Amino acid sequence: MSSVVIGLLLVLLGAGGFALTRSITAFVPLLTGGVLALLGRSIMRFEANKRILAASLAVSAVAMIFTASAMPRLARMLLGAVVDRPGDIFVIGSTAVLCLIHVTITVRTFLRSRSTS
Repeated sequence: MSSVVIGLLLVLLGAGGFALTRSITAFVPLLTGGVLALLGRSIMRFEANKRILAASLAVSAVAMIFTASAMPRLARMLLGAVVDRPGDIFVIGSTAVLCLIHVTITVRTFLRSRSTS
């Protein structure tokens, strides 16, 4: 369920970011979110298949790693500093935060399922 929700949030973030900035970087959360939503739907359909769950974790972790470089600039922007291309920084930084949340939830799900089996 979390993969679908985070995926849809990323799709909305990417679509909104592209509508506001017309920048190609907005496609990063759009594509990542689309893949996560599809994988999340598959997880729900096949009763939390561990391979599909691992694939969603891998997609989210890779996206988080590649977008984490925007976090310092996002923090400076939120604290009031003027930065270049604030729309892009907001979109990519928010992608990193959402992917971090998804990685955390998915790892907890893995650990919980491992302790019960």
